[in-house]
Amino acid sequence: MALPWGEARAEFQLVRAHVEAEIGRGVSKRRIFEALSKKGKITMSIQTFYKCAAKALNPKPNSPSGGAIAPPPQAEQERASPTNGPLLTSQPEGKSRFQMADDIPNYD
Repeated sequence: MALPWGEARAEFQLVRAHVEAEIGRGVSKRRIFEALSKKGKITMSIQTFYKCAAKALNPKPNSPSGGAIAPPPQAEQERASPTNGPLLTSQPEGKSRFQMADDIPNYD
């Protein structure tokens, strides 16, 4: 029978310390699941137990909220002038790097 949303995670949190201790002793997750379900401490499926154990025992590294990957912080000097000189050989240095094609020498 399927548990209501979030209840399996709540069940696992109640036995988490026991699971961590048993895994530390070298007991397999399957045997831990069988023992806990036989005692009536958990009612979730074995697949759900494995998922909860994996999330609890192998936490993800901290990531920024929102799921977006933030660019690395840059020094103030790097932001002000990311490149030195023209980006392309056909672009002159100066305030405006872009020209109309008619103004570029040897443009075909």
